[in-house]
Amino acid sequence: MLICFYTNNVVRVSWCGLSSEYFLAKNGVKQGGVLNPVMFCVYIDDLLVLLSKANIDCFIGNNYVGALAYADDLVLLAPSASSLRKMLAICNAYAAEYCMSFNAQKSQCLVILSNACRYLKPLLLDNAFYIGGKPIDFVSSFPRLGHVN
Repeated sequence: MLICFYTNNVVRVSWCGLSSEYFLAKNGVKQGGVLNPVMFCVYIDDLLVLLSKANIDCFIGNNYVGALAYADDLVLLAPSASSLRKMLAICNAYAAEYCMSFNAQKSQCLVILSNACRYLKPLLLDNAFYIGGKPIDFVSSFPRLGHVN
């Protein structure tokens, strides 16, 4: 039943009172589906395990917090540029193995530094990070769920 539900997803676009013909949606996560967050986490769980075993120090107590997933979003937290590159390489390898892709246009890199290290920000912004062979844009803030972070 789930295979049928996800492989026979027919949609149409409505705008200003006009609607397109129905077409098959072949990728992406169905928006608004109650199973979607659970299905995403099941699908992405092996990636989260790989990231947690990558020896990148992002812990709160004994809990690894370097990769956070919810609904169809994944957040990577890295203590350094080289750590982030390692995490992105793991994501790229996982995507290749499971025939999936990460959208670089929907990805953003936010650099957070202590006041004592603010002088490093220009150096970090000169780095380029890639997902799926495409660069990830740097931002100074980003909105999620109505909040600016």
